[in-house]
Amino acid sequence: MDYSDAVEQAPPGWTHFALRDIERLPHAVRAHELARVPEPEQRLLARHDRSAAERLLRALFWTLVYHLEPERWDMLAANEPIHPDVLAALPTGTLRSIDVGAGSGRLTRHLADRSRQVIAVEPSRGLRLLLAARMPQVLTVSGWAERLPLATGCSDLTAACGALGPDPLVIQELRRVTAVGGTIALISPERPEWFEANGWRRTSAPPIAAPAHPAWIDAFFGPPNPPRELVTIRVS
Repeated sequence: MDYSDAVEQAPPGWTHFALRDIERLPHAVRAHELARVPEPEQRLLARHDRSAAERLLRALFWTLVYHLEPERWDMLAANEPIHPDVLAALPTGTLRSIDVGAGSGRLTRHLADRSRQVIAVEPSRGLRLLLAARMPQVLTVSGWAERLPLATGCSDLTAACGALGPDPLVIQELRRVTAVGGTIALISPERPEWFEANGWRRTSAPPIAAPAHPAWIDAFFGPPNPPRELVTIRVS
């Protein structure tokens, strides 16, 4: 998601964070995220512009939740289950699957039912710890989607849920780690229409209601929206 879209689409909970929280992010994460800030915004931030500071907090909302309050993200994921029709459309019987941006394992557990081995790639230490405790049979590693710490052609199914969009560097990495004949499957990606227009197969399931959940989730994240879009492509 580009910077302006992240600012525009920030959930209500962005007000929970302050600029000092950005300093609490791990150094590599902070550098990675601040590199995305457009130069005009950086100049305003250097002048301590209050509006620019607000936009920065809005843009970094999800990063702050992932890395500083992973339990909140885990609660949201638990109340946004992946649509059964989407899960049914994923390949089965694969030797190795990769979950990119695995979070606390919402998609990972379903991949584990379909593959002999699953590798979960997640940059947030807190979310990796949650996932590893729940699924010790999964190999959990630290990494970014645009620089996957994995060998070329090592995956039969490379998947992600709600984490990726049409970023050329990311798509290049997904293709690199996926074996010829393997599948890349993105659940609820950003801009699914882009993928469809560029030769990916798109599946849209009907909306389903979120399970009963605490009111704070709506107040912080907005109403839960269970993932129901899928785009896939075979690597040739």
